[in-house]
Order: sequence, then structure tokens, then C-alpha cells
Amino acid sequence: MYQAIYTASFLGAACGYMLSISISLFLTYVKQSGPFIIGLAGFTGNFVYTVMTFLLSRYSKSKIHPLFFYSPLIMGISYFSILFSPVPLIFLFLVIGGATCAFFWPSLQNCLSATDDDLRIGIYNLCWAGGVIVGSFSAGFLYSVSPFLPFTSGLLLYIINAFILFSNKDKLIIQRKDIYRERIEKPLSQDIVRDIRILNFINFFAMGSIFFLYPKLGTIRGFTPQFIGSVIGILLISRFVTFFLLMDKPLILHPARFILSCLFLCISCILVGYGTSPITIITGVVIMGIAGAFAYHNSLQMHIKYNLKTEINESLIGAGVFSGSLIAGILGQIFNLPLAYVIIGTFILISGLWYSRMSLFGLINRQSNTS
Repeated sequence: MYQAIYTASFLGAACGYMLSISISLFLTYVKQSGPFIIGLAGFTGNFVYTVMTFLLSRYSKSKIHPLFFYSPLIMGISYFSILFSPVPLIFLFLVIGGATCAFFWPSLQNCLSATDDDLRIGIYNLCWAGGVIVGSFSAGFLYSVSPFLPFTSGLLLYIINAFILFSNKDKLIIQRKDIYRERIEKPLSQDIVRDIRILNFINFFAMGSIFFLYPKLGTIRGFTPQFIGSVIGILLISRFVTFFLLMDKPLILHPARFILSCLFLCISCILVGYGTSPITIITGVVIMGIAGAFAYHNSLQMHIKYNLKTEINESLIGAGVFSGSLIAGILGQIFNLPLAYVIIGTFILISGLWYSRMSLFGLINRQSNTS
């Protein structure tokens, strides 16, 4: 059963990122679309995904939604249809794809709810993070061979993913064990739940600004497309390596975790925004990848182990990605992109100080009392 979960997460992430990049290239070179249409396309899928996961968290009572097993097939057909559609119809398929994706990821994560093994959750993180890397790096190569190849490959992989899910349907739909009884009787405090969720949102907010806006900033700096692609790739790889190091680790609840993560995300935004040398920029994205992995590790561990709705986890991710890119774009238009990253980093640091103030005061008081 777990092999099916790992494979489905790898294929789902690889297809999603491969097609996201390919759709942007397709709109640019085949449809001759301008920046607004391309940006709106990226916004549409993430926004619909965010709304749908939020609605499912509020109104769905099923941990593994019945549409989950059909979702890869629907996504594959929807994205493949983009090849033969005018621009207005492309947005309809993006809406369908984003909405269907909301049935896939939360349900797949809920398939892990019968385990109390930190290692299995860690392997899941490695699989989807590895899929993101493979999908991101393969998109440009496949598209350079033929604009049709990424979409055809995506359809084939989505069909394989659907077959894997259907083949393991009975194993995936299992009765939830009572391994959480002790934790449910002594749940996490609402403050910890809130902080972990907010930090994961901030993580993807920062990453969204890098994914969608750094290619523009890199072009302004005079960097080559190869280097710009490497910047994104290094961010993804640093996150993957950190997931590997955290693979068998439980929740990390150090009192200073929130402020330290926000501090590192702030530093990374400033380094990326004002960095003019490759080493400075690479240092910035490595820091962001490490801090982001810690935030996501805690969020997924918490939602699975304490029987919280994974739809909320996913809706915060989607909201962070589209709002980060949107805010960075607006600030970049009003001021400039380097200043936009400084403003975003400063906002993140102020948020960290505000939400960490009580735990920091408590830590300082405890240290004073012991001394």
C-alpha cells in the first residue's frame, strides 16, 4: 500500500510541475500570449485549488474522497486538451484541473493516516519533492523536442497513476486505527496548531514569489536562462536534501522555531533580491529550501498524526503560492523587484516576531530563572 502512495505522490508532483511550466511555454510560444494572460493562467489553477481544498475541509466528511481514484485521469485529460483549445477554453481546463487536484493531494495524504511511523511520512515527502525536481527539470527538455511531448507524457503518466490507485483501492480505503487515541486525548494546543499552519503558509508565500518572479529579476540582472533555471533547481534540491535529513524525525517544537524560520526566510529573500553574484543568490535559495522543508515537515506531521484535516494544509499551500506571486508582482510593479523582495522579507520577519513574542518571552524568563 505504501509503495502505491509513494509512487502516486512522485508521479502527481512530477506531472503537475512539468505541465505547469509547459503550459507557460505553450502560451508564450504557441498562443503568443502576453505576460498578463500567462500570469493569470498560473494564478487560476492555484486559486481554484486553494478554494476547493478549503471547501472540502469545511464540508467533506470523507477522509478519502471517492473522486480521488479518478482524479489523475481527469487531470490528464484536462491538461492534454489544452493542446487543441483556444485561450478562453484553456482557462476552463485549468479550472477543472485545479479543482480535481484538490481531491487528489489531501486524500493521498490521508492514506498515510493509518501509520504512526515518522519514516513513512518522511519517505512520502522525499517522493513528492523528488517528483517536483524531475518534473521541473524535464519540462524544458521535453518541450524543446516538441510542444506536444510534455502534454502527451503527462497524460500517459496520469493514466499510469490512476491505474496504480485503482489497483490498490481496497488497501487504500482502510479503517483508521486507534493509534492516535493518546494524542487525541492530549491534543496539541491551538497556539501550536496555528503557528505551524501560519509558518507553512509563509514558507510557500516566499517560495511563490521566487518561482514566478525570479525569472524576470534574473533576466534584468543579465543572467542566462540556464542559470535562472539552476536557481530554481537548487532551491528544490536543497528542500529535498533537508527532507532526507528529516525523514525519520517527529514534530520539531522548539520555542524559537517560528522566529528562526522567519529570520532565515527574510535573509533568503534579501539575498535573492539584491544578490548580483551567483554565490549570493544560490546561498539565498539554499537557505529558503532548508527553512521551507522544516515548515512543511512540521505541518504534514501535525495534520496526519493529530487527525487534522489535510485539506487545510493544502489550502494554505495553494494560498501561499498564489498570494506570494501576486504580492511580489504588485510590489515589483509599484517599486522594483529587488525592493519587493526586501519588503516581503521584512514582512515575514515582522510576522515572525509578532507570532513568536509569547514563546520568546517564556524562553527568556526560563533562562533567567535557571541562571
